Amino acid sequence: MAAPIHLAIDLEAGICYVRYSDAPVARTIEVPPSATVAADLDEEGAVIGIEIVRLGDSGDLARARRFAEERALRFPALPGSLS
Repeated sequence: MAAPIHLAIDLEAGICYVRYSDAPVARTIEVPPSATVAADLDEEGAVIGIEIVRLGDSGDLARARRFAEERALRFPALPGSLS
């Protein structure tokens, strides 16, 4: 599994971005069924990063983790009650 190269967490805003590549973003998709989890993709459709807009929502965290793992990407354990 590919590991993230960068993790940015804004606890005040409740947003997290997990970066897997420095490649340019070609497009962004929503991770269904939520508009609060999105993935940035490169030209070939590989995941560059995953954004979670509601860190306090365990369903969003699970959705982001599942999306990453289905694509052979390691999703980090988030600190405290966020993981």
